Amino acid sequence: MEVHHHPEVEKKGFKEYLLEGLMIFLAVLMGFIAENIREGITENKRAAEFARSYYGDIKKDTLLLHRVMRFNAHKIAAIDSAINALDEPQNPRTDTIEAYKGMIASYVFPFEPSGGNYEQLKASGAIRNFKQKLVDLMNEYDLQARRVVQREEITQKFVTEQYLPITMTKANMQVSWDIITKGKIEHPVYIDKSEAYKRQYINMVTLVKIFAFRSIQEYQRLLKEADKVMDELKKEYDLE
Repeated sequence: MEVHHHPEVEKKGFKEYLLEGLMIFLAVLMGFIAENIREGITENKRAAEFARSYYGDIKKDTLLLHRVMRFNAHKIAAIDSAINALDEPQNPRTDTIEAYKGMIASYVFPFEPSGGNYEQLKASGAIRNFKQKLVDLMNEYDLQARRVVQREEITQKFVTEQYLPITMTKANMQVSWDIITKGKIEHPVYIDKSEAYKRQYINMVTLVKIFAFRSIQEYQRLLKEADKVMDELKKEYDLE
C-alpha cells in the first residue's frame, strides 16, 4: 500500500513573525499619516477660504464704520447749530435753522457688523485651524462690535421713547412735512415757545449729542480692532 506523506510546513522563526508584524504596522501607520495629511491640507485650504471671506467682512465693516462716524459727526454739528439758533432772537431764519438741524437729532444710522462668516467659523469648528493669536483678535473684534451695537440700541431707545415724544408735543410737526415735500417751512415751528420748553429741548438734544459722541468713541475702538485682525490675516494668509 502506498503511503501518502503530508508536505512539511516550513516553520517561521520569531524574527520573521516580528518582521511581518512590523511591516503590517508600518503600512497601517503610513496610511493613517497619509490620511491625516490629506485632512490637514483640506482643513488648511478651508481655513484659508474662511479667512478670505472674513477679511472681506471686516473690510466692509471698516467702510461702514467711517460712514457712520461721519454721520454722527454731522449730527453733533447739526445739534450745535440748533442750540445756537435757539439762543438767538426768534425769527424766520433761526426757526428754519432750528427746524432743519433739530430734525437731524432724531436720525439714526445704525452700524450692522458682518458677522456671518465669523459665526460660521465657530459653528463649523473651522476656527480651530487658526492660530490662537488670530482667534483672540477675532474674539476681541466681535466683542467690541457687540458693544457698538449695544451703544446704538441705547441711543435709539432714547430717541424713540423720550426725545421724539416730547418734541412731538411741543413742536409743530407740520414743519417736518413742509421740509420733506416742499423744501421750505410754511408753518410756525413751535407750538410751545416757552423758556421751560427751550431749556428742556436743549437738554434733550444735548443728551443725543453725548450719545453720538460716545458712539464715535466705540467706532474708533472697533476700527483699531479691525486693523489688528486684518493685519494678522494679511500676514498669515497673504491677503491684500
